[in-house]
Amino acid sequence: MRETPLTYLRPLAAPGEPWDPESVRALVGDARIVLVGEGAHGIDDFARLGDGLFRTLATELGFTAFVRESGFAEGLAVDAWVQGGPGEVEDVARTGITYGFGASEAVRSQLAWMRAENLRRRSPGRVPLHFWGMDLPGSSTSPGVAVRVCLERIPAHDGDEELRRITDLGGRTEAAIAWDGLDDAARATLRDGIADLCARVDREGDDVARRSAATLRAFLAELAWDGAPGAYPREQLMADTVAWIAEREERILVFAHNAHVRREPLHGRPAMGTLLHDGFGDALRVIGMTYGHGPVVSFAERSSRPFDWETTLSEREPAPDSLEHALDRLGDVLVDLRAAPSGLWDDVAGTHAGGGMDPLADVTVAFDAVAHRHRASLVPGHLDRLRAEFGPGVPELDAVPHRSETTVATVSQKDLG
Repeated sequence: MRETPLTYLRPLAAPGEPWDPESVRALVGDARIVLVGEGAHGIDDFARLGDGLFRTLATELGFTAFVRESGFAEGLAVDAWVQGGPGEVEDVARTGITYGFGASEAVRSQLAWMRAENLRRRSPGRVPLHFWGMDLPGSSTSPGVAVRVCLERIPAHDGDEELRRITDLGGRTEAAIAWDGLDDAARATLRDGIADLCARVDREGDDVARRSAATLRAFLAELAWDGAPGAYPREQLMADTVAWIAEREERILVFAHNAHVRREPLHGRPAMGTLLHDGFGDALRVIGMTYGHGPVVSFAERSSRPFDWETTLSEREPAPDSLEHALDRLGDVLVDLRAAPSGLWDDVAGTHAGGGMDPLADVTVAFDAVAHRHRASLVPGHLDRLRAEFGPGVPELDAVPHRSETTVATVSQKDLG
């Protein structure tokens, strides 16, 4: 493809490689927060592009923290490892990064680079890199880790061990099935125990304990959500947590799904990016990531049991009115939407998300820039892991009685595939 003189188009870095510093400076300017979205979870290219961008931001522009769509409480252990703590990166990523994102070799490579970079920074005046989660605990289905973090940071009370026990509901699918099997009295006991713990943290906890308690309050709010207008409790939590982190770091990159980072509300509700724009304005940049061709993971319910889903794989052909279709003819490219001619987006009605489309009224409102890959691939093993977790006959779980159709929190299929 011949070189183009158009200033709004720049070659996209290869996945896993640092981004061009000149391009990044032009996009980021003096913004303190950069939101980076991925068009689908489980895409290896997106994880590697996010890693490469952070390396450039950290080494060239003074960014000090990587914030991921992952449990806040779990992320504390990841950061301890990045600062030089004990353990193996595979174990830290698996247990400390929720939704299964830690199974990605690209994610583990990023953590290893951050740890090595911190070793290089061990001299006076050099600021270490930090990892933060910003999300609900337990992949949005179990409050256990956040409860443990709170209890570890406040004086002990009688009954603490019992609270630890009843709030540790297990892994993502196991926890959803366990909650589904609780009767009303057991659910009330769990809710009341968490509410009492949060009140104790307000009185006796430090800042980290109080932020962990905020994730528990959001967890309960998701359980009680009744369709009221406004942001989902989870979106509000992530926005509040990013703002909290921004008070403690010089400049931060936030990595999540496009549906979370976009400035433009989604289906009439503010996204995390919408809420952060209200607070940070020009100090915020939003970069979406999309791909034209490659795998699409979809889910179909088999029964009323939580996460009893058929997981299928198909190949994407970009819809004519999609952002992906508009970008795909350009190849692998970084597009600065602020400088692009408006006519390029006249026919764009949405962006692909899972097996569907998220509407876009104005792509230039939603994103400042888009990094596009013509073809992308799944994280190795991603599909097999999903099928093993959501398949029929999950070990020891199908025997749990189904006493309610309620499931824990609001887990979108976008958060899975």
